[in-house]
Amino acid sequence: MARPQKPPSERRTEYLHLRLSPTELSAIERYAAEAGVTVAEYVRATAMKTPPRKRPARERTLAMLHYELNSIATNLAQLEAATGDDNFGAWAKFVGKDLIERTTDRTDLTALIEANHARINGVGVAVNAMARRANQGKDIHPDDVNETLTLLKDVLEPLRLKLKEPPRERDAPERDDGQGGRDAL
Repeated sequence: MARPQKPPSERRTEYLHLRLSPTELSAIERYAAEAGVTVAEYVRATAMKTPPRKRPARERTLAMLHYELNSIATNLAQLEAATGDDNFGAWAKFVGKDLIERTTDRTDLTALIEANHARINGVGVAVNAMARRANQGKDIHPDDVNETLTLLKDVLEPLRLKLKEPPRERDAPERDDGQGGRDAL
């Protein structure tokens, strides 16, 4: 069954084109991720002076993680393009594809993500600075590359290890009552 159409006055048919600095856009994207909503939802709600409908805390935490990982992956891809170093591309794929896919719907990782968010953000800043230098045509010292990638590996290691474990059940696990049925307790 199709969703009923909204009246013409409620349909979103108009566009607002807005120029932002990279810093402004990054801040808005971060605020939207923290609220657990899309950028469009965040900007619309803020402009209309209504708080955005927030997702549950666990979903917001995953959204913040995915924002950070996506930012890091984008900068790593830029480093690969600027330097021709395939190692950056492999890292971009691991961070931006593999980790994001594997953490989707893993709300059991919320505490770990929250405990490591500042460190993930910090290494993201370092990767961004390196990408900015490369995009400006400046040389990147191999020691800086090694140090930054080592930091990235160390920061992501607890998450990588936790992802090897199966997801925890949200509710108490069912127990077998010994008679072929399941006990909900």
